[in-house]
Amino acid sequence: MIGAILGAVGGLASGIFGGIKSAKAAREQQRLINEQESKNNAWYNRNYYQNYMESAEAQAAMKRVENTLKKQNQEARATAAVMGSTPEAAVAQQQANNEILDNTATGLAAQATQRKMQVDAANQQNQNAILNARLGQSQMNEQGGAQLMSNGLGLIGSAFSMYDKKKGGR
Repeated sequence: MIGAILGAVGGLASGIFGGIKSAKAAREQQRLINEQESKNNAWYNRNYYQNYMESAEAQAAMKRVENTLKKQNQEARATAAVMGSTPEAAVAQQQANNEILDNTATGLAAQATQRKMQVDAANQQNQNAILNARLGQSQMNEQGGAQLMSNGLGLIGSAFSMYDKKKGGR
């Protein structure tokens, strides 16, 4: 009788210790998942809402085009002065160069849209990974809880069974 009770108590204590340890591990997993989700959200906000035209890449592209066009405008004015061309020819060249600058800005805006789509797709993958991690953790918690309950009920059943055997055996 005492052996059965000690076995049941030992099993119960072991189950409780395992449950506590499992709960602690689950909390740590939850903390890590939350931390990763926070990092992903910060990355998304930083990259999705960034003004692409202010990025170093876009600024460098615009600067290169502006410098090239500035040189072309200077050459057009110099050629007009030497050749005796009308000021309208230089103005026409400047207008053509402004169109090139406008087309460059439009192209960069299209790249910005493409970049946002890529950031959004990466964010969706990150969110799905976090959801899968949360689902996996929930399943493990559910299985752990069910196992703990099953072990506890088994111990209680064993204790009653041994008690009944001892009681009936007298």
